[in-house]
Amino acid sequence: MVLEYQKHNLVRQISSASLNAIYKRPDGVAYPVVTNYADVVLTWQPNATDTSFVGVGRLEIRVTFGDVVGKSTRILTIVEDALVDGIVEPPEPPAQEWLNKVLAALAELDIDEINNLLNLTYNLLNNNYDLLNTTHNLVEDTRENLYRRTGILLNHLHPIETASAPDMISRRAAITFNNIANGNNVVIGMITYTFVTALGSPAANNVQVLIQDTLRNTVKTLARAIRGIDDEMNIAYGTGTDPNPICTAYWTSQRFSIGSTTVKAGESLFLLERAENVTSAIPLSSTATAIISDFTRSAYSRYILSGNVSGSGGANSVRGPLHTILPINSVVIGGQGGELYTTAYDCHLITLCRQSDTSEKELDLYISNDEETFTRIQRSTPVGSNTSAESLHIHIQMRQARVPAGYGLYICIGSDGTSSNAYCDLKVYLSPVPCPSYT
Repeated sequence: MVLEYQKHNLVRQISSASLNAIYKRPDGVAYPVVTNYADVVLTWQPNATDTSFVGVGRLEIRVTFGDVVGKSTRILTIVEDALVDGIVEPPEPPAQEWLNKVLAALAELDIDEINNLLNLTYNLLNNNYDLLNTTHNLVEDTRENLYRRTGILLNHLHPIETASAPDMISRRAAITFNNIANGNNVVIGMITYTFVTALGSPAANNVQVLIQDTLRNTVKTLARAIRGIDDEMNIAYGTGTDPNPICTAYWTSQRFSIGSTTVKAGESLFLLERAENVTSAIPLSSTATAIISDFTRSAYSRYILSGNVSGSGGANSVRGPLHTILPINSVVIGGQGGELYTTAYDCHLITLCRQSDTSEKELDLYISNDEETFTRIQRSTPVGSNTSAESLHIHIQMRQARVPAGYGLYICIGSDGTSSNAYCDLKVYLSPVPCPSYT
């Protein structure tokens, strides 16, 4: 277009200017070619001589005015071989045709539909991920159920030796809290439990326990932390703390005893040593406002007959307060040193080890899973005594005194005596419930 424009201007200004073209064939021969100029368009129609050689040629447009010659840039020409008759197989489609088909196919695609399909695929992947998680949880649950059922079956076929509570092979301890503030702690062995208002990332041998809405719930949370219960919203475990390697812990709000030491009713931890026949000291301390009874072995649980404060011959005698024998969830398959799978059990025998007086006594057993509602499961026949000698043991056979899994066992005693300081020491014997009773 530039050459045409230039020629057009030259023709208007210099009528004697001429326009022609020089062609150089692919064989190197150059010569003028026949052109036609009309309406500012220069036309060249190649003939047989111009196309007699295959290859790349050059075409140059020239404007001549006197001795002055103006030349255009060189225009490339390409001469290709003609098709030969007798071709049997058609040639491969040219790339442009293939590209046109691809572009046409792409033009027909619905972008919104593709986006919906991609979203559907993404959601299906997420659903599969959730299903895998669900399957993983089901496998874990199945493993635990198999472990529990296997333990139940083994206990039924080869029962655990009758357990006694308390016993002299595992030490007990207690801590009763009156107040817990942010930053207070409890140290058991090498593990430190710190009460906080916001959980962080505790170091090794440290556990953070979130302070709850009530003192009772905070103490319950501490008990779960000592047992190693998973509760990410309320407990953060450091390395080596899940569960406490030395002891287990259970909450109770009723009074109980560590040997002859009475722990008053309150928000308490009932601590039980995992190992048997260990003599090394177990550190137990707290910066919270609390009363601590250190770890010790005891052969009995002392019940103070504080309900009997007046009257003679039992005329005004009443049952004393409830007394925790075994806290909620504290009877487990395999003992405290293994996995803490709670189990149902029967209380089939109670032994009065010693009595401080000769009054006639009656024992009532209760169960509860929340320490708010108590259900009486047994009332003994009256038991008398004519001596307080340690060697005089009175055995009381129990009937239908079954304690379901997840319940605690409690006792209260009455007598026809009048002393508020009288006591009796007792031991409870337990056995696992036969297999068909488990649910």
